[in-house]
Amino acid sequence: MGSATALNILFGLKIWVGVLVTIFDSFLFLFIHYFGVRKLEAFFAFLIIVMTLCFCTNMFAAGPDYKQMAEGLIIPYVPPGAWNACLGLIGAVIMPHNLYLHSSLVLTRKINYKNATALNEANIYNAIESAVSLFISFVISTAVISTFAVYSLKHAGPDDQDMDLETASNALELVFGKAAKYIWAVGLLAAGQSSTMTGTYAGQFVMEGFLNF
Repeated sequence: MGSATALNILFGLKIWVGVLVTIFDSFLFLFIHYFGVRKLEAFFAFLIIVMTLCFCTNMFAAGPDYKQMAEGLIIPYVPPGAWNACLGLIGAVIMPHNLYLHSSLVLTRKINYKNATALNEANIYNAIESAVSLFISFVISTAVISTFAVYSLKHAGPDDQDMDLETASNALELVFGKAAKYIWAVGLLAAGQSSTMTGTYAGQFVMEGFLNF
């Protein structure tokens, strides 16, 4: 839905058309796997870089209170009525299918399992890789949340309805300019495409594991 909404914002495609395009190009991009897992990982890295740049650009344009953000990072707390959002954030940052996918990609590494030193070294590097991935996910989520927090605190009225992916772009355009809308759409397209591909790829590993079992 994220990719479909982004295509609607960028090119005016209807949502159902965007869904079909997303399904098609997801399977098309997954054929990169046959040219090597590293090339597929590089493509995922490219999508993540695009997401990070787009969402952080909008965050810097919004200008949140960085001091309060730092205080919340050091001394975290959940304001009253925000537990649902807190749980949603945990699910957005730590996604089970991505963890499973990462575990499966680790198995493609060429490691000498009979060598204890090589195995310990591989465990260290894989732990670092997982930590970096989760940190980048945290940065992206923080950028999105802080951007719309600025909008909600300074511009949203008490009668405003909850935003969805499409109305969020209109809110960004209204407050931060037209460029913010399209930057959001590009980041949303990369996020939706990455999510669809990782979900599909993780499902492929699940099926392969089930069939091998």
